[in-house]
Amino acid sequence: MGKNKVVKSASIVIIITILSKIVGFLRDTLIAKAFGTTFQTDAYNMAITVPNVMFGIFGLAITTTFIPMLNETYREKGRKEMFDFANNIMNILFGVSIVLCAFGWIFAPSLVRLIAPKFVGKTYDLTVALTRISVINILFMSMNSGYVAILQTLEDFTAPALVGFMLNLPIIGYILMGNVSIEGLMIATVIGGAMQVLIQLPWLLKHKYRYKFFINFKDKRIKKMLTLILPIVIGASVNQINALVDKTIGSGLPEGSISALNFAGKVNNLVYSVFGAAIVTVMYPTFASEANEGNMKKFKMYISKSINNINLIMIPATVGIIVLSTPVVKFVFERGEFNQSSVTMTTTALTFYSLGVIFYGMRDILNRAFYSLQDTRTPMINGVIGVVINIVLNLILVQFMGIGGLALSTSISAFVCAMLLMYSLRKKLGNFNGKIILSSSIKIIISSIVMGLVAKFSYGFFISRIGEISSLFATILISATIYVIMITLLRVKEFFDALKLIKRKLDGRRKNAI
Repeated sequence: MGKNKVVKSASIVIIITILSKIVGFLRDTLIAKAFGTTFQTDAYNMAITVPNVMFGIFGLAITTTFIPMLNETYREKGRKEMFDFANNIMNILFGVSIVLCAFGWIFAPSLVRLIAPKFVGKTYDLTVALTRISVINILFMSMNSGYVAILQTLEDFTAPALVGFMLNLPIIGYILMGNVSIEGLMIATVIGGAMQVLIQLPWLLKHKYRYKFFINFKDKRIKKMLTLILPIVIGASVNQINALVDKTIGSGLPEGSISALNFAGKVNNLVYSVFGAAIVTVMYPTFASEANEGNMKKFKMYISKSINNINLIMIPATVGIIVLSTPVVKFVFERGEFNQSSVTMTTTALTFYSLGVIFYGMRDILNRAFYSLQDTRTPMINGVIGVVINIVLNLILVQFMGIGGLALSTSISAFVCAMLLMYSLRKKLGNFNGKIILSSSIKIIISSIVMGLVAKFSYGFFISRIGEISSLFATILISATIYVIMITLLRVKEFFDALKLIKRKLDGRRKNAI
């Protein structure tokens, strides 16, 4: 993918993701207003965990190996053969999903006791009932992930970026109707899962994709995928166990703790999803393409640029979240059933979660680099180490820090994983512009610290004069301006590269207009 196309694709993904996350925030705000941090939202969040875990182990393993294999087939044998291979994998994945769905429905009581052993009485009963609804989403999750992989291989990122809208719209519509129940909310969530699949069909048809039902286990590419999948299954399993341990321990904390962790995670993930995940999404097919062609120089260049671009956004975002965590949580959630106690719990979790957002991006970029090299073993090993650290820290820190300990453990785990992956990739490929990454990071950190100090004093100055919401937005505007000034003075290369590309784009449009 050429530089201009990368920028265009990333821009489309970022714009759609920003709009999608705004809609997602509206959804979370409405849920918080309607239910607060209560046993009902705890049950809802736990019930959603079941299909995410069940699909996360097997589905993620298949779809992670899917894009490099699709890319290779597309490059060597053309679009039609790629679609045939995709249909074969999709049909196998759908069959596995039906089995998982039935398993989840039948064994819902046992699964809930496993993941939430501290849930009793009405909380337990409600979680079981909601789980039996939520497992239906496994079917839609499998189809959605397969179609996303096909479109991304074709370098069409619009529909995959739109799936977030489709998940949120039924939920928002349901709550706005009034007279809501938590069971109805779960049904709306499942409908959203179905709509995620439907939104992609027009784009697939545009690329002349046609669904065919057939399963061919003799395809040599299936065997190759199976050899790549096993390490990812193990890695995905430990990651899901990691998430379960967080929620299992959280189920023993005061009522609403799981919901507070969930709401804090939503705010934290917003920043990463808008910019970090957009870069990862757009660059993964490019990584796979360069690796398949054996162009290691460009491959390493794309990795270092991706890390620097993620740091350019994620480092100041982390500082900003830490400084403004309380006003941000109040602005987004404090209304209806979401009271001051909810704000305190969510702010605590958000502060410690935000420490890891930088490393989520680095980890995901480096994982995709290994997957592009068809090395799934290294991410698995590093992932297992990170998860073990997270679980041990969870058990220790929760004793002293409560909900904050769970969030901090997650951030430390992300840091360890990112550093291990960077070391492993350097060992495998040699130097991939490590000095450039370090130099850029130091400049960005200095700029972010200055920005954070300005944000702290600005908010303190404004809050007694113009109110909370106005103070928050004024502080964000001033802080962002200071950050841009600092990275300009320190000559952060990625910022100037972005300006050049924007200028080139605008000049091109002016010429076309003439």
